[in-house]
Amino acid sequence: MAEGDNRSTNMLAAETANLEEQLQGWGEVMLMADKVLRWERAWFPPAIMVTFFLLLPGLNQHGIISKYIGMAKREINKLLKQKEKKNE
Repeated sequence: MAEGDNRSTNMLAAETANLEEQLQGWGEVMLMADKVLRWERAWFPPAIMVTFFLLLPGLNQHGIISKYIGMAKREINKLLKQKEKKNE
């Protein structure tokens, strides 16, 4: 029984080490993301805006922006109609 426990412990240790190795690179990504979200540097907000504006053409090409603009227009029209009904 002790041999089986030893094998499962060794397997668990190997899986844990493997997982730790795989996630090690993500630790640095998460630290950088945390710094960006906290705006620890003065250039982060402009860099985020430039990145967003670079993504806009791709989003528009796939119709994502048009889709959400259409949804917003429909919601605004619904609200305006409701307001008109209340005023009548």
